[in-house]
Amino acid sequence: MRGIAGYARRHIALAMVAALTVTMAGACTADTPKPETVASKPGEGGTVRVFTQTLETLDPQRVYVITGLNVSTLITRTLTTFTAKPGEKPKLVGDLATDTGKPNKDNTSWTYTLRDGVKWQDGTELSCEDVRYGVLRNFDVRRKDAKITGGPSYPTEWLDVPEDYEGPKGDKSDKDLSGVTCENKRTIRFDLKEPQANFPSAVNLPAFSPVPEQHDTWADYGEEPVSTGPYKLSSYKPSKGDTPGRAVFERNRFWDSETDKIRDAKPDKIILELGKDPEEVAQQIVSDNPGYDNAVLYDSVPNKFVSQVVNDKQLKKQTVSGSTSGVTYMAINTETVEGRDCRRALMYAFNKSKYMDAIGGDVFGDYATTMLPPSDPAHRDHDVYGLDGDPDGDLDKARELLEEAKGCPESLTLDVQDTERGERTGDTIAETFGRLGITVKVNKIAPNKYFDTLSQPDKLHDLTIASWIPDWPGGSGVIPALFDGDLIKPGLNSNYSKLDDPKINERIDEASMETDRKRSYELWADLDEQIQKEAAVVPIVYPKALNLCGVDVRGGVLNPQWGGIDFASLGVK
Repeated sequence: MRGIAGYARRHIALAMVAALTVTMAGACTADTPKPETVASKPGEGGTVRVFTQTLETLDPQRVYVITGLNVSTLITRTLTTFTAKPGEKPKLVGDLATDTGKPNKDNTSWTYTLRDGVKWQDGTELSCEDVRYGVLRNFDVRRKDAKITGGPSYPTEWLDVPEDYEGPKGDKSDKDLSGVTCENKRTIRFDLKEPQANFPSAVNLPAFSPVPEQHDTWADYGEEPVSTGPYKLSSYKPSKGDTPGRAVFERNRFWDSETDKIRDAKPDKIILELGKDPEEVAQQIVSDNPGYDNAVLYDSVPNKFVSQVVNDKQLKKQTVSGSTSGVTYMAINTETVEGRDCRRALMYAFNKSKYMDAIGGDVFGDYATTMLPPSDPAHRDHDVYGLDGDPDGDLDKARELLEEAKGCPESLTLDVQDTERGERTGDTIAETFGRLGITVKVNKIAPNKYFDTLSQPDKLHDLTIASWIPDWPGGSGVIPALFDGDLIKPGLNSNYSKLDDPKINERIDEASMETDRKRSYELWADLDEQIQKEAAVVPIVYPKALNLCGVDVRGGVLNPQWGGIDFASLGVK
């Protein structure tokens, strides 16, 4: 999944979540023997204000960026989900479904029973047909004028649905469609093209969530989604340019906590403030402005405040920090930077030390050499280019490779988000490669359009900064989505390197079909190393979260699946 710590879009591995360090605490009172922490259980009622620069969409079939995934937990319940209790190992459990699914003997068919008593925000009872319709919306991406784009490819790649199917048409033509079947009002069956042991983890993604057909506004559904969660979207004004936006979530009176033991849902209201300057927000919090006592800065602490926040005893108590179990990287387009030695030169030249400085220092990450993060059970330490101890890179080796290689591009275009951090990191990379005699044009893309733009292969440039959090642990939640050439398709692409190597594709298929878990981990680690040798991507950092909260905020923990602050746990004291 695409992440935000830098630029990530997607997912988290389970093994490290239990080790997340959540540091926090609100002010003590004379009546409390021990100081509360920001992670302490919140009280009932009140309002939380969450500040973030962007929100791409709340359409469940399109949302695939960390912010949207976290916000979606307020309104979109999924078939399965991961528990989010601090200090405990995350566990995959049923959410809308009563359990994590029942497979047939070869994992080519999975059946789910929906919980009784789940209702939409208008009081209508959730049905199997709502789930089926939502899942089938994913296939709109096959249309030439597709509106449902940017989501994960699992539904369209895995489900045994006819290749010419292009999503619901508003008539009865989908009634007998194979692949997604309602056995009765509360039982849905998914038939797959091939065995998929990870299917229960995949259906924790909103792409497999329900949408009521009668309320589907298609391209506009992301701005007016219908809720099955504890809150409903009561008003929404997207941010545009320099004009801030706002999304207001109020209680959904038809949500029944008896059907949902995952979401605490303590506040009466959660307000998402969009597009406001993070420095301004941080300044208000550190200045003890009472109007920001209930504020959460979802974006990373701005660089100018990092030293103050981590060294001030009280402010440090108001921070949420920990590993996001992902990786931030630079993808190198293998079509436009075709020569492997040309790409290897960029690998050697990349200055991770300067990049780290640009994002605010090692409080925001550790140097990376792999695409599988250390938290992933398939991770294996390797350093193909021998630069782990030299984050400044090796310009001499880079120049040597450029001299030996012929036809390397003399100018490159780098895609970054149009944010302060994006500008700083882009300028840093341009300056570094300029020392090789390569001119880099920094192409800044609006944050709320960034990943939707990159999902279109024909819009990719030479270099792309992105982040990824595993969709699930074990390697298969990372490598196929980022490097399988068979998945380079309009509206669904996450392979920003446009790597389409037949040998790698074949090995991805082999690893995907491996049923022995330990052996599959070895295969994914081997692929990670092989991809590094192809110089298709530069792993830069394993990102860490550092978020600042107002003194009244409670429930400040990191979501075990998406890595950012868990919206469903937030509240005030």
